[in-house]
Amino acid sequence: MAITDRKGARRWLIACNQACTANGIHAGLDAAAALGLHPDLQLIPRSRRAEREALKALAIWAGQFSGFISFDAERLLLWLEIGSSLRYFGGLATLEKNILTSLDALGYTGHPGIARTPEAAALIAYAGASHCIEENDSLRLRLSPLSLHRLALSDSSLLALQESGLRTIGEILALPRASLARRLGPAATLYLARLLGEVPHPLLAYRAPDRYQRRFEFFGAIETFEGLLFPLKRILGELEGYLRSRDTAIQDLKVVFTHEQHAPTTLQIRTTMPLRDASKLLALLRERLERVPFSAAAEGIIVSAERFVPLGDTQLDLLDAKRRRNETWAGLLDKLRARLGNDAVHHLGLRDDHRPEQAWCIASDQAPTDIPPIEVERPLWLLKSRQLSYLPKIIGKPERIEGGWWQGDDVSRDYYVADSPDGSRLWLYKDLTTGHWHLQGLWA
Repeated sequence: MAITDRKGARRWLIACNQACTANGIHAGLDAAAALGLHPDLQLIPRSRRAEREALKALAIWAGQFSGFISFDAERLLLWLEIGSSLRYFGGLATLEKNILTSLDALGYTGHPGIARTPEAAALIAYAGASHCIEENDSLRLRLSPLSLHRLALSDSSLLALQESGLRTIGEILALPRASLARRLGPAATLYLARLLGEVPHPLLAYRAPDRYQRRFEFFGAIETFEGLLFPLKRILGELEGYLRSRDTAIQDLKVVFTHEQHAPTTLQIRTTMPLRDASKLLALLRERLERVPFSAAAEGIIVSAERFVPLGDTQLDLLDAKRRRNETWAGLLDKLRARLGNDAVHHLGLRDDHRPEQAWCIASDQAPTDIPPIEVERPLWLLKSRQLSYLPKIIGKPERIEGGWWQGDDVSRDYYVADSPDGSRLWLYKDLTTGHWHLQGLWA
């Protein structure tokens, strides 16, 4: 497989996979010549829109490493200001390793360049040398041997320099700026000044959106759920970077698969606890995908998240056994939902009602949890109320509960704790309307 670009009638290869390289096919080769070497070669036209979308996704992902991100879609450049991040990540070597390892996990190949100016970093990245250049003298020395074609000047300026016999950046930097300005215009000398850090180089900062959405169109229709795992893994990795940059997590994730001439297939993933780990989200999606019938092959995918929640305090994770147990339990519930559906798993919840028989419900994760706690003792075992034929030994003072008038079920009761002859502790109440005694709860 290879990616092609076109200018007029000419079409040539700009990127190849490993199989192409093994068969003598490489970037720069004419498309017709490549097909002559291997007639089964799959050629995919370059999509600048897809490249721009990928760079935007990477800019969002890179926010976990830097507070300032900028990109140039035309030159396939992604700039990260890393000076303010070095101490947090433990130094330059560690930060660079983290970035490249994470980038590789997404399935991208990156060429780093590290320098004091954005343009110098770009040229060093193009040259394939990731050495950190901190001083201006070292910067000139490192850039000098590079071909002048690396410079982001106009085609006419590069041609004029080449016709003058110049071949390297060092030869251009040695020329008087005034002479260059007269021949190439002030834009060229401003570019060189920015390259060397003599004047500021303003870049347009990219600001990540408040809501996450990633759209990805496949090169060809995908018919099996296994084939969907690779693009999902990449997108969820990008999402994890986005969540890390915001120091937040999600509990709801929407995944839509588009089909040609068919309605889209929508999956809604809901987690018990806040989550941002890409591998865990992928495991839940895999569980769901194995059980979802598609109406047709998938042509594309849209992943979106609109509601974000705090991740929670994780500083004492290694010592907090309770938290680890909760995460294990939450993981089990998430897998059950992924297999059986979000509506198949419920739990006991609370209602804001003083009447014991009305104070609980079968709840979902979307049920409100801001009900104030009750500061009095309650039995775990709540029974269906039944009238007593005798009165056990009463312990303590009564607790009055009244309510339900707004529903036409007004109650007025005095609740007591009592001991039964067999040693059980009971929860009783006296109906103040009828005077009858009832059993409603049991401790043991």
